Amino acid sequence: MIAASHGFSNPAQHKLDAEARSSGEELKFPEVSKSFASPTENSVQGEPSTKDIIENAKKWMGEEVMVAFKKYIKWQDQFKDVEYSLDELQHQCFSVESYDHTFHHFNFTVKMKKPDGDWSSTPYFAQVKEIYGRKYYTCYELSSYDDGHCYACINQGMHALKHPIGEFGYDGGHPDTGSPFIYLSDDE
Repeated sequence: MIAASHGFSNPAQHKLDAEARSSGEELKFPEVSKSFASPTENSVQGEPSTKDIIENAKKWMGEEVMVAFKKYIKWQDQFKDVEYSLDELQHQCFSVESYDHTFHHFNFTVKMKKPDGDWSSTPYFAQVKEIYGRKYYTCYELSSYDDGHCYACINQGMHALKHPIGEFGYDGGHPDTGSPFIYLSDDE
């Protein structure tokens, strides 16, 4: 149904329209319900609403960054008795190097509390890389001066997404890496 709202339609309908034009009949367009344009669920089609899609994406992205964070703290003693939870998923950028090599960069904050302290929020960078169906997680604490280079994120306009400075183990893409998706305006 999203395709119809962006100017795509059933090819069979084009045939019917052409036949109607050649026969001189007046074209009659079917009524389109408002649910096609609204972010609510289209109950006839069983399609999820835009709100549901966004909530689901935030949920699985939050789960992914926390897997990376847990791997990061596993070998560090200063996190031994610390309570923690995801505070905020701030930025994300998905990149496709090839069909069998994708990676996803994230900036997020984690709320932490030591047994004798107050809650604090710390920024992190995570990469979830998938190669031939296997996922690899990396995570780094970000400092205020971190602004490492990443062609993949920059070429997609994600200048706000911060990367660690230095020779860290994250993919930085290639100069010609672009968005893996094509976005059409409502007029196209």
